[in-house]
Amino acid sequence: MAGNFTDLVISQDEQWTGLLQPLVLDIAIGLCALVNEALGILGIVANIVNILVFYRQGYDDSVNITLTALAVSDIGALLTLQVCNLMVNPWLMNLDLDVSVINFEELVSFYPHNYFIRVCGFITAFASFERCLCVVAPLKVKQIITKRVSIATNIFIFLILCLNLVPIYYVSYLDWVFIPELNKTKLIGLDRENPYNVFGISYYVTDLFIPHLSFFVIIMCNFIIGIQLKKRAAWKMSATNQKEKENPFSRKEMKLVMMLSVVSAIFIVCLIPQSAVLTTIAFVCDLSIYGRYFDVALLCFNISNFTESLSSSVNIVVYYVMSTRYRETLHAWFSTNKRTGMQWRN
Repeated sequence: MAGNFTDLVISQDEQWTGLLQPLVLDIAIGLCALVNEALGILGIVANIVNILVFYRQGYDDSVNITLTALAVSDIGALLTLQVCNLMVNPWLMNLDLDVSVINFEELVSFYPHNYFIRVCGFITAFASFERCLCVVAPLKVKQIITKRVSIATNIFIFLILCLNLVPIYYVSYLDWVFIPELNKTKLIGLDRENPYNVFGISYYVTDLFIPHLSFFVIIMCNFIIGIQLKKRAAWKMSATNQKEKENPFSRKEMKLVMMLSVVSAIFIVCLIPQSAVLTTIAFVCDLSIYGRYFDVALLCFNISNFTESLSSSVNIVVYYVMSTRYRETLHAWFSTNKRTGMQWRN
């Protein structure tokens, strides 16, 4: 049962330095971990602010429900990534601990982080689909995407994607094992019998099909939005009704559509590195955790962790720049807190 994991623990240095010099790898991973840690802390604070702002605005608008769910999933992704940054720290990994750091990080941080990233992807896809309906069928969208539908859909996304973790935690687990070659007992990852029968299918579903499906939905919805907005712009140019051109509701909807399109674009661009690494590992076995060139994959994962942290942290900037209502709510909130603080001190 412990065969592969034991080999991994015994020969880490030999397996993980196939292409890169150990010192270069340690410095690169250490710098990535420090940057990701700092960015992750800022992102967690930013998403808490987002949740508080949307709470103050109320949840009569289904968009606020979806954006709150996105902020919650972003916090989950950043928190699990904080653990990952600590675990892959080269100084920690090089210590002679009673725990296999890479196994512990994989089961405690890596897979839960991927779960939250997948949730972020599908919530972003749902937000894109909702805005697509607003452009294609503006008079019917309020009847289709109600408050209850939005709440149920976001909860369903969180719950259904938990199934991604079932095969992984059914097959793999942590346990104490005595390793004769090291003459010590270590906490390492173990596999049940025939793990690759499960991992083979699970990997292609959870790490390839599901993220690419969310990418496809986001891209298609934004593509349809772009076509519809182009047609609408052409119609307005030829329209003679000036009041229709200056309809404030249309401007408001346009701003919201553009804001969510920017959020979608950021998500896709920032998740491309992770998707590229996972896709490559599917075809190049030497880049897997037991492969000779896992050092390269490890470095690529740390770089992709940065872009994932950026994706989960930068939405507050997009909301603040592109949403007048968000800015006004945030300013009013800070003004209220400032006045309350001054009264308390006086």
